[in-house]
Amino acid sequence: MNEQIAEILRQVKFEWPKDYIIRFLYVKLAPIFQRDLDYFLASDEEKLKQFNQGFINKAPYIVCATISDLYVEIFKKYGIKAERVIANSAQIPLFALVVEGDKGLYFLDPLNDLFRNQYGLRPNYFGKIPRYKTVNTSHPNLVNLDHAYIDTIDNALGLQTLYDALHGFMNHLHTKLATRNSAYEYFNLERDSAFNLTLRKLEFYNERLINIGQVKGPFERALLYAYLNGKLLDRRERQSITVKINEDRDNPFLRINLVRGNNNATYEEVLNDDQYILKRTQ
Repeated sequence: MNEQIAEILRQVKFEWPKDYIIRFLYVKLAPIFQRDLDYFLASDEEKLKQFNQGFINKAPYIVCATISDLYVEIFKKYGIKAERVIANSAQIPLFALVVEGDKGLYFLDPLNDLFRNQYGLRPNYFGKIPRYKTVNTSHPNLVNLDHAYIDTIDNALGLQTLYDALHGFMNHLHTKLATRNSAYEYFNLERDSAFNLTLRKLEFYNERLINIGQVKGPFERALLYAYLNGKLLDRRERQSITVKINEDRDNPFLRINLVRGNNNATYEEVLNDDQYILKRTQ
């Protein structure tokens, strides 16, 4: 674990502007972490108990508080001021970051950007004034970084090409697959079975999409399928699919169920030689 972080830190140059260091570490450290299933799959009562007892650093298994603490510690190695902040007023609040960059104070949400950073999508919560009244009240001087400025940083760091390529690819697939008639044409299928069309889309996930990026945590992989379903399935298809993490904490994996009328199929995601595979079990 420490060596993984150390390898990323060795790539940082101290002469970089602070905003470049912040952005680089925010994106590049993300693949190391995954949500702690002992917390995220727990009951509300157990979650509250863990919160009241105080979260323990179990990296690479994280919750919002511990990943924020880790980023604070790492940013300070480069002379960058950062603090963990309470973002909302929920009984178990969201913890996030406020970081002092070159243009002022920025809000960052490393937990909610975790999957996007791992898959190669643009983060949603980097340098954006959040919707949370709690953090905006406590930090009224937050700066909103515009897209052009962030693109300049990403281009210098070599991130721009990755984001643009994946964004373009997914938008292309959305136009081809999210509409049923277009999807039949894309896969050269007869227009006789909506169930078979969805099966073919899951096969396409398996062939082309589920091994992009560095998404390794079961919870993050469930978010991956939610993202793919949202981009490439129509409304009825999304309603017919459930994605769940199995209850065996020692061997967590995803189970995907497709039920359409009298037809049904079940897949389990397995890891084989560092590649994820959707294996049909029913």
